[in-house]
Amino acid sequence: MAMLDIKSLMHSRIDEMFATISGQASDEDCQFALKRYLMSNYSDLASLSFWLGCDAKTFQDEAVPAADIVDDAFFDLNREAEFEAPAPRQTYSALNSRQQFGAVVEGASL
Repeated sequence: MAMLDIKSLMHSRIDEMFATISGQASDEDCQFALKRYLMSNYSDLASLSFWLGCDAKTFQDEAVPAADIVDDAFFDLNREAEFEAPAPRQTYSALNSRQQFGAVVEGASL
């Protein structure tokens, strides 16, 4: 792969990422697009380093750990989404108030 091919590929990956996250993209779509971009960018850097004559394996080995940074960056948003939905409520109670407190609580009859 020639250096100009690598350059155009890197530019096209940036355009692809911005096309994915533009508009009404959800947080999950943005997270996936950014993670995919980082992994492919490291792969492109490995291709470029191979073309330049240095060790491409260094970049290739760091592609997945670099993409894990995206998960850390989106951690707060993912946690908020977990608790955003209302928690399911039980329609019944396993507590038996008469058995637990007796028939009279503070002078009031149950």
